[in-house]
Amino acid sequence: MIKNIEELRERLFTSGIVKNQQDLQGCNSEQTAYIESKYGVLPIIYKEILALLGHSAGKLVRGSEFEFYFDQLIKMNEWQQEIILESIAEGEECTPLPENAFCICALHGDPWFIIADGQDDCSVYFLGDDDIIKESSKSVMDWIEEFVEQVEYLIRRGLR
Repeated sequence: MIKNIEELRERLFTSGIVKNQQDLQGCNSEQTAYIESKYGVLPIIYKEILALLGHSAGKLVRGSEFEFYFDQLIKMNEWQQEIILESIAEGEECTPLPENAFCICALHGDPWFIIADGQDDCSVYFLGDDDIIKESSKSVMDWIEEFVEQVEYLIRRGLR
C-alpha cells in the first residue's frame, strides 16, 4: 500500500513505470497556483502528486488513452464546463459537476474528479456515460495506487 508521495515515487521506479529522473516531470508551484485560482484549493496529497508527476511519468500514461497531465487537465476542465453550459442552454438534462470540482483524469471524456476544498486528502469521483456520479476511491492516494497497479499489470504482460 502506498502511504505517501515518497513511496509513490519509489514504486514508480521499482515497477519500471519510470526508468530515470527525466521520465518524471512535475508541475511547479505557479502551475498549481493557476489551477487553484480557477477551481479552488486542491487537496494537499494531489498537489504533491502534481509536483511529482504533473507533466510526465514514464509509462504511466501512453499516448492519448487518458487525459492526465497538466496541459490535458486544463483543457479537460474547460471542456467539461463548456459541455455543461451547452447542455443547459439546449435544455438537455445533464449532471453538472459540483462547483469546486476539478477533473484529475479522463478516459474518452469521462472524468474522474475531486472536490477542491483544501483538505489533506479526499475521495475521487467518476462521472460515466450514465451521467451518474459515483465514488471511485476513498482517497486520491488509493486512486493513484490503483492506476499504478493497472500499469504494472500491463508491463508484466509486455503491453507497455
